[in-house]
Amino acid sequence: MTKWYMLSGKENDVAVSSKVSLARNLRNHVFTSRLSAEEKEQIAREVTEAVSRQLPDKMITTHMEELTPYAAISLAERNLVSPEFVSVREGRTFLMTPDESLSLMICEEDHVKIQALLPGLELGRSFELADRMDTLLDEALGFSFDPKLGYLTQCPTNIGTAMRGSVILQLPAMRILGRVRNLSTTVSRLGLILTGAYGEGDSPTGSLYLLTNQVTLGISEEAALQNLESLALSILEQEREARKELMENLQFQDMLWRSYGTLKSARVMNFQEFMEALSVVKVGIAAGEFDLPMNTVNELIFAMQPATLNTEAGRPLDRQERDALRAEKVRAVFA
Repeated sequence: MTKWYMLSGKENDVAVSSKVSLARNLRNHVFTSRLSAEEKEQIAREVTEAVSRQLPDKMITTHMEELTPYAAISLAERNLVSPEFVSVREGRTFLMTPDESLSLMICEEDHVKIQALLPGLELGRSFELADRMDTLLDEALGFSFDPKLGYLTQCPTNIGTAMRGSVILQLPAMRILGRVRNLSTTVSRLGLILTGAYGEGDSPTGSLYLLTNQVTLGISEEAALQNLESLALSILEQEREARKELMENLQFQDMLWRSYGTLKSARVMNFQEFMEALSVVKVGIAAGEFDLPMNTVNELIFAMQPATLNTEAGRPLDRQERDALRAEKVRAVFA
């Protein structure tokens, strides 16, 4: 089955993925923090039965406590669940389509979190996907909603649309040129947040940054996503201009070809080393130095994660085995 991250999306030289999440609570149950184990099981049954009736055989149901630790962590690595959802698996259920583009977390912070994930800059399509599931479940189960406040959520900061839109952006040129900190300050003034997607601080793993909306009250879903997409497009252009500058720099050209050599020839490669080399080489791919499909390169970001490699192998690999397997798979792409 082809996964969503294997496909090509718009602006995918910089935008890796787009995600829209909708937090929802069933109106006939108390919030998650006050639920008993039996009530969590009841909510899971209600949601899975509603999905099965409306979308028979379209989603795979997983009870989180039945997963191995590395299989659960792999879901978080692929941005399908939150780290919190993995850290306490008891009483939690997860549903997803075979291509992993649409998923449901049951009994995380709220009763249900609907998530739609697509490659590239595809916020509109992601929202449409999530919104269809939202309508289906609301008609079948009924969500907690106040005419003035909007959707009611356990965390007051999510009240209103209870929607989070986000885009993962790969910004190696802006990071190398030291421009991300000022960008982050500008973004916060506009009511959005720019943080490291994998690792916090000024140097997140692989120069991957998460751009997301903050405001959920007093603004429509469409307006929030339009603001997010407009800013994402502005950042895309800034990154592309920064890449042009770097490609004229001899030191960066040396870094680029050394990174390409690592991806093409290394026999052992840890995840940090792989991601740093990949982020640099993507600049060269976008500039036409290397002939590789951008979606193939973006796919590696998710497929080469540590727990995901363990899951594919069907057993927990030690560090050296995992690093050797990663290097082998990366060489096959860059050979």
